[in-house]
Amino acid sequence: MSPRVGPSGPLSRDRIVASAIELADEDGLDAVTMRRVAERLGAGAMSLYRHVADKDELIGAMVEQVTAEYSYPDATGLGWRECMHILARQDWASFLAHPWLLTANATVTPPFGTASLAAMEWALSALEELHLMPDEAARAIMTMNNYVQGSARVALGDRQADAGDDPGRAWQHRLHDLDLGDFPHLSRLIAHRHPAGERDWFTSGLDVILDGVEARQNPHPVQRG
Repeated sequence: MSPRVGPSGPLSRDRIVASAIELADEDGLDAVTMRRVAERLGAGAMSLYRHVADKDELIGAMVEQVTAEYSYPDATGLGWRECMHILARQDWASFLAHPWLLTANATVTPPFGTASLAAMEWALSALEELHLMPDEAARAIMTMNNYVQGSARVALGDRQADAGDDPGRAWQHRLHDLDLGDFPHLSRLIAHRHPAGERDWFTSGLDVILDGVEARQNPHPVQRG
């Protein structure tokens, strides 16, 4: 059998990337090696190098593929805050579907693909109505990204809870029977009852960040030459 052809047909970059994503979804990013991807495709490991230079390029292509699948919608007619909620929810969904992205995003280095660049442009454009300086807009987006990724790590790390469960309520339950007499602030927090009908914890936390972003709005935009 030709090293370029597996039992399911000829190799291609798209098939290699798709196979690597499936492998990472099942066993984590560390499981993604050129050898294991090749075995999954029924091909020789060296044949993969005709389509991807190395593992780093493969991981970058995996991130790009998932980013394209979870691309943001047309923002026409949407306010900046609604856009940021969409951004957060789309990214949140991608991390829950592909947990390895949390590691990959910390290791992938430029150049970024078209989908990743388009996502950055979309986010920056959405904040344009606040007339933030470019560095402030970038900092706001980075802060939201860090919040989403951190929240996803918490949700994925708590195997006893569903992704939508409120971590605060989970800690209330865990600490409810402890003697917190020496920790009055913590005791009041644990005893506090959340109002009925409160929005989900992820949205509430995001709005704390967005309130801060909105406070930086520049009512007198600087003309940029």
